[in-house]
Amino acid sequence: MATPLTLRFRDSDGDQQHRLGPERIVIGRTEDCDIQISDDTISRNHACIAEQGDCFVLEDMKSRNGVFVGNRSVESVKLQAGMVLRLGNVSILVESTQGSAFNVRLAEDLPEQGVLDSLVIDDFQNTLGASSVGSTKGPVQGGLGVALELFQNAAETLLTGSELAEVTEGAVGLALRSLPVDRGFLSLSEDGQLVPYATQAQEGLDADRPMQISRTIARQVMDERRAVLIRDTGSMENLAVAHSIVQMQIQSAMCAPLISGNEVVGIIYVDCVDSKKSLTSDHLGIISVLALMVSSALEQFRLRQSVEEEKRRREQLSCRLSPNVVEKVLAGEAELGSKEVEISVLFADLVGFTSMSEKLAPREVVDLLNDLFETLTAEVFLEDGTLDKYIGDALIAFFGAPETQQDHPARAVRTGLAMQARLLEMAARHPERPTLSMRIGINTGPAVVGDIGSKLRSDYTVIGDTVNTASRLESQIAKAGEVVVGPKTAEHCLDLFDLEELEALPLKGKSQLVRPWRVIGEK
Repeated sequence: MATPLTLRFRDSDGDQQHRLGPERIVIGRTEDCDIQISDDTISRNHACIAEQGDCFVLEDMKSRNGVFVGNRSVESVKLQAGMVLRLGNVSILVESTQGSAFNVRLAEDLPEQGVLDSLVIDDFQNTLGASSVGSTKGPVQGGLGVALELFQNAAETLLTGSELAEVTEGAVGLALRSLPVDRGFLSLSEDGQLVPYATQAQEGLDADRPMQISRTIARQVMDERRAVLIRDTGSMENLAVAHSIVQMQIQSAMCAPLISGNEVVGIIYVDCVDSKKSLTSDHLGIISVLALMVSSALEQFRLRQSVEEEKRRREQLSCRLSPNVVEKVLAGEAELGSKEVEISVLFADLVGFTSMSEKLAPREVVDLLNDLFETLTAEVFLEDGTLDKYIGDALIAFFGAPETQQDHPARAVRTGLAMQARLLEMAARHPERPTLSMRIGINTGPAVVGDIGSKLRSDYTVIGDTVNTASRLESQIAKAGEVVVGPKTAEHCLDLFDLEELEALPLKGKSQLVRPWRVIGEK
């Protein structure tokens, strides 16, 4: 049986909370869904959740905007307490229903809450650095050695968490083990709002009793990068009687900022609801150390995520772009956004491959095409061209985008000639294979370049009459072993290549005659 979980989110109807059970549930925008989310970015039937063994599993139902855990798109994911899902523009917090203080409130007006003591995190961090060569004085000394030893033992767990939930849940759990507190939560800042990512409570504690912090105090924690000791004074009006408050052991709480570089990315909060417990300035030093460690763990996690995302994007781009252009895209020097530019498009198609493939085993056909395309694509990348796609035994590439290239017509023609030369070399290396020949058509002109397709699947490709003409030059004009170019390509290349002007001919889908040119070779 799966551990009971609760989903919490906010949509246009306000705060929502749904407990998961053994029945399969559907999440979507329509009223007939088990969990309805009122948001335009949610599909009619966006995702479903079903109990599988000892866990709940969420599956994307081919939604328009997908399901994400952090920045990672998922089709299926096992739900865990502390996990934050994103469906469209809606963030959903997954919480354990058992033994978890999941009721977190940031209240605008809590006049009974006040700051008893505080510690500027940046100053505190400097003090810790100085303590390595001298003694630490003041409220950070008491009990700090024990806490530091505990945090050092837990550092490996915090810094190596592979999921954000592991880091945030581990941080709150560590706070509950190292401080005399009953409950705690960790919130991260998203679009200016604090979103709970992990909540925990000591065993046996009533989870329905809310944890709450004044929005004014939370803002002070983040704006001033300051850890605070909070006293809930009830009917007491004078916070100046701090000593009396400590003696009375009135309910207390602490809150510390989580800092990444110059940015405050969230807060960690703990409190006491047991009247026998009381938090002091020494504990404020301990939670400040914990906040620094959690901040470091979050920074390391985000760096790993960034590296993994760049690696994934690099691999994705490397399938289409030359290494040189990939680096420029990642550095922001070349853009993949949709735009209309002048480019040169190259169509290359094998002659008679369909009939030839009937005589080969399927494995032989695949091996032959893989070898061929690897060789031809390398020639495209040598000229910093972009691979558009493979269609059967044909290859489409273009030059001049995403990187602007003033000499894109010449690059395309050089690539076409090199492709024909490589094909002859492959035939000489593999006399046992059937003889291959190829037609190539190249055309220069305006086209729309960018991500084209649906929200579920899109490709970086080219659209326009320039592309269609290149295809017609290859299929209608070029003969086996030839490179044929359109008039604008020829105009740019007359000084660089020997060209033979051909008779103007009508091309399919064109109302006017087109005068092609055959490329003889480089001058």
